[in-house]
Amino acid sequence: MAILLAPVGAAAQDDPGLVAIIDTSTNVTPFLPQLWDAGVRVIGRYYGRCAQWAGKRLIDNGAAGQPGSEIDAILDHGFAVLSIYQYLSSSKHKFRGKSLTRHGKLFTLKDGACKRPANPPHTAKMEATLDARAAIAQAKAMRQPPNSAIYFGVDFNFDRSDSATAKKMIEYFTVLNRVLKAEGYLVGAYGSGDALMHLKQHGLADFTWLSASRSFAGSTEFHNSGQWNLFQSWTDKVWFARRKGSKCRGGLALDTDIQNAAFAGQSIGFWTRDGPYMVPPARTEAIYNQRRFACNGHALIRATGDLPPGPLASTESCSKGFKRCEPRLTRGLIAQICYANTARIGEHNGVLVRVDYDDDGTFDGWTRIDNLSRSFSAKPHYIGNQAARRRAVCP
Repeated sequence: MAILLAPVGAAAQDDPGLVAIIDTSTNVTPFLPQLWDAGVRVIGRYYGRCAQWAGKRLIDNGAAGQPGSEIDAILDHGFAVLSIYQYLSSSKHKFRGKSLTRHGKLFTLKDGACKRPANPPHTAKMEATLDARAAIAQAKAMRQPPNSAIYFGVDFNFDRSDSATAKKMIEYFTVLNRVLKAEGYLVGAYGSGDALMHLKQHGLADFTWLSASRSFAGSTEFHNSGQWNLFQSWTDKVWFARRKGSKCRGGLALDTDIQNAAFAGQSIGFWTRDGPYMVPPARTEAIYNQRRFACNGHALIRATGDLPPGPLASTESCSKGFKRCEPRLTRGLIAQICYANTARIGEHNGVLVRVDYDDDGTFDGWTRIDNLSRSFSAKPHYIGNQAARRRAVCP
């Protein structure tokens, strides 16, 4: 197991193992200096046909060249951008121009002007045309250069045995590829393993971004195939929050992302004003090599690296909606790496390894080396049954 820690006293941005890529649905302008110091170099932000909530889309925070625009602030601070397109793409109904209310009722998505529902019949091809036009218009407003990518979400648990949805997905991405490539942009896809494999087999995704959902169909198989470009390792993290008592105040809600070391030194669609951007290969490899999956259902975090292992660590999380895998054990604190979750590793003593269980840049304690996968290329299959998941041990 590699030891890849920064020298004692080194600044955060000098530690090559810190996460370099994040994505967020929040205006990052107030947090840019903190993100830079935390080691981030690529920020994923959103395009979308219509606004889903205030500030999610880059275009709602100003176009390039406009005073106070978010995109200019990001680029002026030296960051690269990961362009993401999302407009109510969290169910299979997207491919027939519909979505679900919180009460489970279907409604028709809006037209290109976002004034009224799109005229029926609303096909996958029509939906793709509307999305492609919006993506291109907003990319140009941000002055996104050609030969960079826009990643489109397929943000639901797609199963390739669903032939009707599979057909509509192909129709949708065929139109996206035709329209975007005519304007010089590449097409990325975000979603489950089955969705990404389906698109790759039809030559419709230049780049693939595997979602963090552990139980989605085909995700473990696709990860372990090594074909993915990006992996979303954590969602709904909150960085830079202020603690007041037991509550977290403020902060930036974000997701963390890992680039596949197999594609280190290759463009996967990020961009700056100068054109496509690549995270330095050595940085990509260091980040990848310092990540592992918990493959033991009882991967406890110890406070120190002492042998025999001592008391449990006492760590807290400001993550939104974070679910503890053993709430009775932790009693409100996090002292365990949940099964199939990622963790960052540091130094080890042959039995225990230092871990940052939530990848926020701070090491939280120590766990047994045999609680973790041998490499980041070996993702365990998710186990749905809780009792069976707790009994799981690493191969």
